[in-house]
Amino acid sequence: MWYMKLMKIWKNLLCVAAAAVAVAGTGFAQEEDVPPADMLLKAMRDMTVSQGNKDVQGTIRKNRVKVPFSLSARGETIVFQYNQNNTWSRFDTRIKEKGVDLVLVDAGGKATVMAPASYSQTIAGTDVCYEDLSLRFLYWKGGKVLTDMSDTRIKGRDCWVVEVANPTPNVGQFAWVRMWVDKENGTSWQIDGYGKDGKLKKRFSITSVQKLSDGTWFFKQMKVEVRNPANPNKTIALDYLEMDDIKK
Repeated sequence: MWYMKLMKIWKNLLCVAAAAVAVAGTGFAQEEDVPPADMLLKAMRDMTVSQGNKDVQGTIRKNRVKVPFSLSARGETIVFQYNQNNTWSRFDTRIKEKGVDLVLVDAGGKATVMAPASYSQTIAGTDVCYEDLSLRFLYWKGGKVLTDMSDTRIKGRDCWVVEVANPTPNVGQFAWVRMWVDKENGTSWQIDGYGKDGKLKKRFSITSVQKLSDGTWFFKQMKVEVRNPANPNKTIALDYLEMDDIKK
């Protein structure tokens, strides 16, 4: 399952985090004690691909619109399927040495690499797009952990704040993203995506979690907010990703 391999990675990562906290006391950790951003992103990627062959199911919800979806890992491919009007559609995230490809797969199994212009195409009447579900930005390299921020706590949890720039700014909806990653359990409580103009375009935030049978945690509901281009403090569209109960 997704979370099993993650826990092994986080055991090593938390040793670094614990040392940083010991040095920092109640303040910020010294820069050399902060885990590398690429290591944090790798842990988040591995959480997704380590679920094996077990399908995980859920719903994309926008007002009264409810779109069932499932995802599963098949080696270096993450398979997403969603149901619209009783018809299932599929796209894959195919992991490469550098980045990922998004691939459309038809009912006959024919695969077509998605044009980058389609990454931000919304799915089945919701505001959630292909790039949102694929979390393509987790595969960007060269990020940094911000140690000079005052808002490093989300829901009362101490977080590493990771910022990473889009290596191809003309591809996709975000020029850069900022993520709040729980220092203790690796949960990404909030992800903010910014446009080329430096304004917040979309915010992903976990609103509830579920405790799994092995004692670990996984998100139960994630809120997706689309912000007003003229006023990024205002939300103009709201969707939810809601996961079914995950059983071991």
